[in-house]
Amino acid sequence: MAKAADSFSTGDAVRITGVSFRNIDYWARTKFIAPSIAEAQGTGTERRYAFSDLLALRVARELREAGVSTQKLRRVVEFLRTRKTLTTHPLAECRLIVTGTDVQMATSPEKIMSVLRTPGQTAFAFVFDLARTVDEMKQEIGTSERKPPARARAAAPATRNRAARRLTAS
Repeated sequence: MAKAADSFSTGDAVRITGVSFRNIDYWARTKFIAPSIAEAQGTGTERRYAFSDLLALRVARELREAGVSTQKLRRVVEFLRTRKTLTTHPLAECRLIVTGTDVQMATSPEKIMSVLRTPGQTAFAFVFDLARTVDEMKQEIGTSERKPPARARAAAPATRNRAARRLTAS
């Protein structure tokens, strides 16, 4: 059992995740996203959420805001729970991408898998890392300012040879 400091009340969950009390309550009662520390045991008791629960609530909220219906969100969670590598909170344990009417899971930097339209269907993805490319170019510019470009080094002897021929021809 986690300490009280490691758990969050429903009010904390509302404040931290931006999910309404009504949605949190409904999702807990339907076991869609249930608190992992303590369920409400009747009047006067409080649900207690772990950080991973809050993360799952936040991801669910953001997927809803991206246009994923609650029904489709449940299908996504059911599919993710069948994956052996994921445990109780698949929304908090994987990288999800919303592409139009599909939700996809990044299985590696190069592969994504549909979890909604064609569950299990993998595709290859190409993600261009612009920040890394800019850093590499800046480094290249920094090193190339110290030495002449390869073309200039190769052209330099030819220029000297022409100048030498002109001097000997006069």
